Amino acid sequence: MEAPLLHTANLQKSYEGRTILSNITLTLESGRLYTIMGHSGSGKTTLLYLLALLEKPDQGEIFWQGKPLLSLSNDEKARWRNRNIGFVFQFFHLIAELRAWENVALPGVIGGERFDRLKARALSWLERVGLSHRAYAFPTQLSGGEQQRIAIARALFLSPRLILADEPTGNLDTEQAHQVWELFTRLVREEQTALLVATHNPVLAQASDERWLLRQGTLHPLATEAPTAPFLGFRGTR
Repeated sequence: MEAPLLHTANLQKSYEGRTILSNITLTLESGRLYTIMGHSGSGKTTLLYLLALLEKPDQGEIFWQGKPLLSLSNDEKARWRNRNIGFVFQFFHLIAELRAWENVALPGVIGGERFDRLKARALSWLERVGLSHRAYAFPTQLSGGEQQRIAIARALFLSPRLILADEPTGNLDTEQAHQVWELFTRLVREEQTALLVATHNPVLAQASDERWLLRQGTLHPLATEAPTAPFLGFRGTR
């Protein structure tokens, strides 16, 4: 049997004596959408940071296609992250001094390529997210929905196997949130990328293949059903 894309075993994390995550075990497969719900401070963002190897758990292990990750060196972790993980955040995190296409191409530059070699590919991604006409705009010239679409194109630019999204619609109004989420999920399905979203939005969570509630440091599976309420672009941080 083929090993899952990502699997965690009994992850635990505490800060200053307070348990944030306890015995977290989950499995992510390619081409599927997952959501984690929970109130602010429940540990959703911390869990995403652990999965991206940006933080280290106190206990437990993380496996990528059956191979343990936590024993990698810091340089090896950085290379693995750049090659396999894409990020989408609530507050976009675009570079103000870079134009839209340059922001999209940034993961390739971090990987060692030059902007000029990546421009055609970046422009192609901007076309896919409906923003080819904004290729030379700076972030301050773009709406929140446009900035998030650029962040999505940037996250998918290197065709990562896994996208980690932290409240990706939390800083958008209802209409923008709906448009961005529809685009995001369509692109993820097309690319057969695994997507894990931390969110406050119950309707967004209902649209996923599998979802969990993070409560008191542990994950609780939730049934997935067809949404029965209007899409809500909830605002929130963690």
